[in-house]
Amino acid sequence: MDLLRKLRKVIEVIFENESEQKGDDFEKYVVDLFDEKYFSIVQWTTDMARKHTRFVESDCGPDLVLRHRPTNEIFCVECKFRSNLYRDQLHWSAPSQLGRYKIFAKDNEIPFYVVIGLGGKARNPKRMFCIPLEKTGSSALPSDLFEKFERNSKKKFFWKNGVLK
Repeated sequence: MDLLRKLRKVIEVIFENESEQKGDDFEKYVVDLFDEKYFSIVQWTTDMARKHTRFVESDCGPDLVLRHRPTNEIFCVECKFRSNLYRDQLHWSAPSQLGRYKIFAKDNEIPFYVVIGLGGKARNPKRMFCIPLEKTGSSALPSDLFEKFERNSKKKFFWKNGVLK
């Protein structure tokens, strides 16, 4: 029985590392869609909790805080990659994460976007969505909601009239 428990733990670690790698790959992919001429990175969360057992408050914020250079407007982006839908819904976060993101957006009074890659590879998603946090409503999104925010996954992001597209 002890051997079974150890084997289960090894498998969990392998899948956790694979999931983290996909998340990192997708985050880098998204960052590359923000042209340096127009966007600067104000903050990029490093997920220190992965490297240590202590809780790190800054890990609770969004992946990216960006500044649109021409207008000096600041906004944030949370990047999520999902290989597929689950029960015809896009499960993009835990409910507790969603709550923390909403608090962050309110406390900082800045626009907050969730950029989700769906299908394909994290470095080359088949589909991409750029959803304003206030439109998400929950941590599991039905297709009629998230499909309204679909964008070309290869196209550079742009900022117009305070909206990320």
